Amino acid sequence: MSKLSRKAIGLVLVALMTAMALAACGDPTATTAPAPATTAAATTVAATTAAATTAAAATTAAATTAAAATTASATTAAATTASAATTTAAAAATTTAAAAATTAAALGTSGLKACDTPVAAASNGKTYKVGISVQNTIPALQNAIEGTKKGLEQCGFVEGKNVKYDIGNALGDIPALATIGKKYADDKVDLIIPVGTAALTNMYTTNKDTGIPIIFNSVTDPYLAIPSVIKSPTDHGNVTGIQSFPPVEDGLKLILQINPNAKTIGFVYNPAETNAVATLKEAQALAPKYNLTVVTATVQNSGEVLTASQSIVDKIDAFFSTTDVTVVNALESMVKVAVDNKKPLVGLDPASAPRGAAVTVGLDYYDNGILSARMAAAVLDGKKASDIAIEKQPKGPIAVNLKAAEQMGFKIPDAIVSAASQKFTEITPPKK
Repeated sequence: MSKLSRKAIGLVLVALMTAMALAACGDPTATTAPAPATTAAATTVAATTAAATTAAAATTAAATTAAAATTASATTAAATTASAATTTAAAAATTTAAAAATTAAALGTSGLKACDTPVAAASNGKTYKVGISVQNTIPALQNAIEGTKKGLEQCGFVEGKNVKYDIGNALGDIPALATIGKKYADDKVDLIIPVGTAALTNMYTTNKDTGIPIIFNSVTDPYLAIPSVIKSPTDHGNVTGIQSFPPVEDGLKLILQINPNAKTIGFVYNPAETNAVATLKEAQALAPKYNLTVVTATVQNSGEVLTASQSIVDKIDAFFSTTDVTVVNALESMVKVAVDNKKPLVGLDPASAPRGAAVTVGLDYYDNGILSARMAAAVLDGKKASDIAIEKQPKGPIAVNLKAAEQMGFKIPDAIVSAASQKFTEITPPKK
């Protein structure tokens, strides 16, 4: 063999030994373009950065082996990530379901149903038009609307299938209710459901000659709202529904349980709301029985609730709020005055408890809607509204807000807390 050949062989051996040494040391510097397997490893660098870097640095043979291992590792990591994502999605679904269940539990806790089976009219192929009017967006009235729709669904009237709702919300502008009522008349809706006293009076005024039946809910005193028509539970013309007169006497008793030495209570209200006037008259009639005096302040709109509350706070031992829509729409203003001056706020609207009323006793307005839906379904099924007696809703739950009581400077008696069906630990204003 020639010297040249021996030299060439020596050089080849040196090159091979050098390559082997580099592979053993894992030199991080890539000496050749990445092979396809190495490229695949590089694309999974987020999952296995170290393995990909080592694979890219090795010789072609070593890189191929390392890349295969990296690919298997990346596959395992991807599977683990996918499994984790599935678990996270399942957890999110569970959380969403739990939140929905909580919301449902807060509405209609009695489990009341409007119908056990659908009425015949629900399957006659007709799509009914139902107008639901409301004065403003406050939790109690929104609950009543939801209860109404749910009750009608229980009776076989499913929104988008065989019933279409026209929700007319005046957003606090009472004269706008007349416009809503006229629209229902022009559209010749099959049924009108006023939610609240102002809605009832306006729906009747604008539709009394149309023949459209009216089924109301959330009305404190229908006999005061339309005295010329609604004369008794069985004498009420083409108008019927569910009376929601709040348990005023129970509210007065709660005030004395909280403060046995209380002598005066503050009542802020809008004289234009007949429901508020009816509640005030009841409070004034019952107050002497409990050695209490009612101190009043009037408002014309929600923007006046703060100054009205401040004008009487030094003259009272506790605030007494009712279902006056104007006042409830600005409940946070009254809560502020109660907190700033360390005066209890007791209400007749359980939906006001999460917003800062320390103790409430009243009616479940979701159930009020359910009860009215039973009447509405009967009318859509062919029964005359004049033949359905007006009903009075029974007293609903006690609700307490422990945080509100703390900020108002008093502790709610254990007996009241034990009797409460809803307990809140934070003050949460409603979403606008």
